Amino acid sequence: MASGDLLAIGTSGLLVSQRQLATTSHNISNVNTDGYSRQRTEQESSLPQYSGSGYIGTGVETQTTVRLASEFLEEQVRNSNSQLGQVDAFLELSEQIDNILANSDSGLTSTLESFFSALQDANDDPSSTSTRQVLLTEAETLASRFQLLDERFSQLNDQVNQELVNLTQEITDAARSIAQMNVDIVQKTGAGQGDMPNDLIDQREVLIKQIAENIDVSVVYQDDGAVNLFIGSGQSLVVGSIASTLETQQNQFNSQDLDIIMIQGGGSVNVTEQISGGGLQGVIDFKQEVLEPSRSGLGRVAIALSEEMNAQHELGMTLQDTGGGNFFTDLAGPISGLAGQVSATTASLTIIDSRVLSTSDYRLDNNAGTYVLTRLDDNVSYSAASIIDLNTAMSAAEGFTITSDIADGESFLMRPTYDAAASFDVNVNNVLDIALAAPIVSRQGNDTDLSVPGTTGSAINSGTGDINLPSISNLTNIPLTGNITLTYNDSIPGFDVAGGPGGTIDYDPSVDYGGKSFTFSGYGNITFELSGQPDQGDVFVIENNSEPYNDNRNGLLMAQLQTTKTMENSSTDFQNAYGIIVSDVGTKTHSAQVDLAAQQILSEQALADRENYSGVNLDEEAANLLKFQQAYQASARVVSIADEMFQTLIDAVG
Repeated sequence: MASGDLLAIGTSGLLVSQRQLATTSHNISNVNTDGYSRQRTEQESSLPQYSGSGYIGTGVETQTTVRLASEFLEEQVRNSNSQLGQVDAFLELSEQIDNILANSDSGLTSTLESFFSALQDANDDPSSTSTRQVLLTEAETLASRFQLLDERFSQLNDQVNQELVNLTQEITDAARSIAQMNVDIVQKTGAGQGDMPNDLIDQREVLIKQIAENIDVSVVYQDDGAVNLFIGSGQSLVVGSIASTLETQQNQFNSQDLDIIMIQGGGSVNVTEQISGGGLQGVIDFKQEVLEPSRSGLGRVAIALSEEMNAQHELGMTLQDTGGGNFFTDLAGPISGLAGQVSATTASLTIIDSRVLSTSDYRLDNNAGTYVLTRLDDNVSYSAASIIDLNTAMSAAEGFTITSDIADGESFLMRPTYDAAASFDVNVNNVLDIALAAPIVSRQGNDTDLSVPGTTGSAINSGTGDINLPSISNLTNIPLTGNITLTYNDSIPGFDVAGGPGGTIDYDPSVDYGGKSFTFSGYGNITFELSGQPDQGDVFVIENNSEPYNDNRNGLLMAQLQTTKTMENSSTDFQNAYGIIVSDVGTKTHSAQVDLAAQQILSEQALADRENYSGVNLDEEAANLLKFQQAYQASARVVSIADEMFQTLIDAVG
């Protein structure tokens, strides 16, 4: 072999070893670079040269420098990042509500208990203005707590909106960078005759993983080096050099809520319902599954407490000898709907039965004269040809009626309970206006006693008959225009009724009724109970209450509401209904904590698998340095020998 050939072979070895040393050094330098994939310079034998004695090798040449990466492992990392981002965003927000609702200092449970405890204290001494003042103060504290919790929910809604703005901007910025990188990579791949710019590809993969943390993304690699990214149900985020834009805009119905839209070219499409994975879905899930149900649930408790307390308080009597009126703000409505379009029409609803209210929002549509009300929690719908018929179909089941018409083609979002807690307040502002007394009393008496106004003395009938203290369930014909007198008539047997409805009522002393109840429906639905064995001529009197300061009967009925099942179709009380909200939030928060711990392990494992394949191992690179250095030195020795041979040849012929 000629010394020139030997020199070429040695030089080729030097160049290849130098390239391999450079690649190894590049790996070592980027050992801590995020997303860097280990590179390896591939070599192959040069084409042999034919001689009279056969083919002779001509050395070595560099084939390419490859990026050691697996699309499968990269996808695993992206998927785990997306799931981790989703759970993390959901948990971060859910914990804030959980800490508020379950906390004894900031939640509603202790405040409700304090209010009813103060009501019981007032009942113990109904003539005391000081206990009444404590009750009024506790009622105001309760109202403030409802308002404070609702304000905190409103702040969280603002935080959700800001998160949506930030996340969509991050996704858009990363998508634009990837689109530009696609251009650079395609150009460099073409200039390199198919060899990929490995470091640019790594940088692009880092950006793709950042997007995956915010939203689930599908990646399609192109032969020219570009990638296409798709989100949701196939919406294109990046196609070659074109990047779409994700933005937020006000919800069609509610300016306080934001939707996510994708802008492609000159058009836009609402993709809120198509979002999946990543922090975006975590934030949206929190809003839909925790924030809005909690706020509506709190509003439902406020409505039920207000309506039940008001209904009972109205039936009572104040220290100023007046009817009770509303104790809390009347939250029954009308409650305005939110229009889905610019319209002069308004839609509203009025709550008629808080005991059957759900926490759902509703959508009201007029489709060419057919009115449709859809419960958005489960898409149960009612339809009719008129608002009147629609109310007939749904009001008993849903607990409210639509109180206004809407034009053809219009839609409204109806939210019966969502804003109620913010409006909860105390209507009574004077301790004398707290109606603890009942407006009607009963007593035993005879004709002589009836001539003495206000006589309430001891039993003076000759028999053992007795009448309990009556109650009323409405204010019809109350206060009484005159006393109602029941006189026992053995010939009936029963009582002659003078005043009120008149007539007679049957009561047989020989029958052991254990107490027999009667109701005068036209007079406040007065309900009373007769017992024992009255004698002929015994008299019982039902009359207006002239001493409300010594009476707590209506206050006791108000206090009973604490444990009366007045919510969830009469299956639970106020405090348990609030407890359901707390429990639901706590369960979802705990579930998210468990999911986060599991997802962190999966994410770490996916990253470890990726690093095992693509990451830089310093021990391996150190061994490669030594190997390539020795190869370089050996090639240098070949060059040196070739030079010596050439010099010897020159000397020989010179």
